[in-house]
Amino acid sequence: MEIVEVDGFGRIYLPAEIRKRIGARRFRVKIVDNGILLEPVDDVDKYYGSYGPPRYKSLEDIEEAIRDVSQVDLR
Repeated sequence: MEIVEVDGFGRIYLPAEIRKRIGARRFRVKIVDNGILLEPVDDVDKYYGSYGPPRYKSLEDIEEAIRDVSQVDLR
């Protein structure tokens, strides 16, 4: 068991040994009876490109695709 502190900005310092064992950088925080529980959350960036190249390269491309589809639906 480790004792950690909260700094002046409300951040909790997790020692490197704990971070390496868990292997996560994002956590879900749950309030439990006697304190808080940190649950690792999958990092979605690790899935980027796993299913082929991205279809859209920018927000403008996405908005253009939405306009195109909405025009088809209106005809």
